[in-house]
Amino acid sequence: MTSRRRARRYSALVLAGAVALAVTACSVKPNDEADKPPVGATTAEAYPAPPAPAIAPGVTADSIKIGFVYPDLSKVKQFLDVDHGDYQAVFTALVDKVNKDGGIDGRKIIPVFGAVDVISPTGAQETCVRLTEDEKVFAVLGSLNADDVNCYVQTHKTLVLGGDLNAERYAKAQAPWISDLRGGDELGQGLQLFIDKGVLTGKKLAIVAYRDDQPTLDEVVLPALRAKNIPVTETGVLDADLKDPAAVSSQLNVFIQKFQSAGVDTVLVVGGSQAAFPAELQKTSYRPRLLFASVNTVGSYIFSNRDSDLSVLRDSLTIGQDANYTDPAINTCLPTIEAAMPELKGKIIDPAFTPPDQPAWGTSESVACRYLALFQAIAKKAGKDLTYKSFQDAAFSLGTFHVPTFTDAATYSRQTPNGNIPPRIYLWDPAKRAFLLATG
Repeated sequence: MTSRRRARRYSALVLAGAVALAVTACSVKPNDEADKPPVGATTAEAYPAPPAPAIAPGVTADSIKIGFVYPDLSKVKQFLDVDHGDYQAVFTALVDKVNKDGGIDGRKIIPVFGAVDVISPTGAQETCVRLTEDEKVFAVLGSLNADDVNCYVQTHKTLVLGGDLNAERYAKAQAPWISDLRGGDELGQGLQLFIDKGVLTGKKLAIVAYRDDQPTLDEVVLPALRAKNIPVTETGVLDADLKDPAAVSSQLNVFIQKFQSAGVDTVLVVGGSQAAFPAELQKTSYRPRLLFASVNTVGSYIFSNRDSDLSVLRDSLTIGQDANYTDPAINTCLPTIEAAMPELKGKIIDPAFTPPDQPAWGTSESVACRYLALFQAIAKKAGKDLTYKSFQDAAFSLGTFHVPTFTDAATYSRQTPNGNIPPRIYLWDPAKRAFLLATG
């Protein structure tokens, strides 16, 4: 197998594990009855609190052991040119600053690093077992890909900050779980933004999704569209293995032919299909308008096709969280990182604008900064008696909190363990070859 073919084979897996930012969050039901909540609303029933016993693994009178998880991109250097900088160095710089300032209520952080082998099918599981069983950390923070979080919060009942926290996954949690990512549940609000903008009015709409996103499709997307009387002409759910390019290509081609025959002029792309569908579509002359559910996931398509014709994205829109990487008032970790690594001054920028031959330090810095800052705020609120119970109680009463790099505030409560950060619309800019925040 050539290195180019191997790169295609592994790209979906690698980029899914490497994406640092995403948007996601509230369980949505049809609102055609008076006693049902409106589309986009969150309820306590949608997010039942997981068990939170008064235990504190990895906590002593003067220390807290924390596991930091991130993709080991060195494993794919020979296949794919993707570089987020040095996650461990960034986490270390931030942890050192916390410890230098006295720790958290006098407890110093003991970091344990968990680099996930993104090529190995058991890489995420092996990292999970090492951190939970061998190291017995109090909490795990960082970049967690989709259902990988279940190993921590469900199987090993370990506290987590990070990952795509949606209602379906959260219902399975057996330990506290807090995030700023909503795992697809925010699509009710995102679709309302599209509806308000008029991009679905009078259109022949098709939806393409990946099999793992079926709950989001069934419980969020379709109810939101029905509630606004938006008809769906065609729906295609990709069930091929994303690591089997031939199977993915074959199935998506069937969808494309069906959409084109039905006169579809607008396609909503949800979940794991967001990189594969436009990649297949660009091989044809068919050019429906594309609406994406995540600015970060479609970013993997852009990354993989930097040197290609991206006309398939003409007039496309996506939703995402508004971020600012370069303003120290918003990205509050920026001074700390630049002080620890002066060579990074001016290099921590929006990953979408990082030159192809440079590491995207904005990705690793954002992951490390967001989750350590959130953990620190909740742990301080929990006080000296730090347990899973006190931590979860503190998280549910945290209220408004500005997660670093995000311009919109998060709101943490029992009903919103994922922060409920509102989605925004991004518009494709062909000149800059990036999605930019829509201003109108």
